[in-house]
Amino acid sequence: MTSTSPGGSKSFGKRLSALPPRLWVALALLVLGAIFIAQNRSAVRVRWLTLDLTSPLWSALLVMMLIGLLIGLLLRRRSSRRR
Repeated sequence: MTSTSPGGSKSFGKRLSALPPRLWVALALLVLGAIFIAQNRSAVRVRWLTLDLTSPLWSALLVMMLIGLLIGLLLRRRSSRRR
């Protein structure tokens, strides 16, 4: 006796092919980001205003990416309200 889950008639491959392209791009960028982090673990000196600290290169770039993402989200929400 075997039991099937609801929607179990679809094969795993068909479910993967049904994923939207933007999800595939996000997964590809995630893999590239993980590779980047693995290769950039050396320490760099970061200076901002009066702060002076040493951190891994990947963490400094990750912080800047998150700031850029936040700015993008704030600007996107503002422009979508105009419509």
